[in-house]
Amino acid sequence: MRQKILIFLFIFFSSFELFACSCSRHWNDSFSLTAENSEFVALVKIISFDEYLDREITDYDGKMPYSMTAEIIKKYKGKESRKRITIFGDNGMLCRPYLSDFEINGYYLVTPNPLDNSENTEYDFFSCRTEYLKVDIESNKAYGNYSMFRNQIELDSFENKLENGNRDLVIIITIGILLILILIIVRRNKKRNANN
Repeated sequence: MRQKILIFLFIFFSSFELFACSCSRHWNDSFSLTAENSEFVALVKIISFDEYLDREITDYDGKMPYSMTAEIIKKYKGKESRKRITIFGDNGMLCRPYLSDFEINGYYLVTPNPLDNSENTEYDFFSCRTEYLKVDIESNKAYGNYSMFRNQIELDSFENKLENGNRDLVIIITIGILLILILIIVRRNKKRNANN
């Protein structure tokens, strides 16, 4: 009996690692929502990969970058005063994305999370939110999961929405209210027809 309890406890506690990075609320995982609620939002250029993982990652050829240096091109929000910051990726045991999505000399809109409260903090991303978008500097557009309705946005428009609030939420609420009103009207008409 004691052995069964120990086996059960081992399985129970080891399963926490499996669910440590399970994400909820994927229905509205968007950069616009993340940026609105983040303390730090910036346009950055990736300068270098600084550290690499010492083991191979399945389905990835070469060494996986573990940290990178990003130059802040434009800060939209936040207290960060440095020109360059360090951002860490996943090491295989954290709830961070791998840095394989990033390219040296590539531009990105980012909302990284500070690792501590110091002035010279380093940053990371959380896997369960959209915290970066690839930017094409020539077209002045960011690409990726910007919102439920948009997979791209011009940088000027992004800045305007960040300053003045996101209108996508208003659109969603309006559509929801209209659908509810339509359902009420249809139901009322069915009851009238059933009574006649």
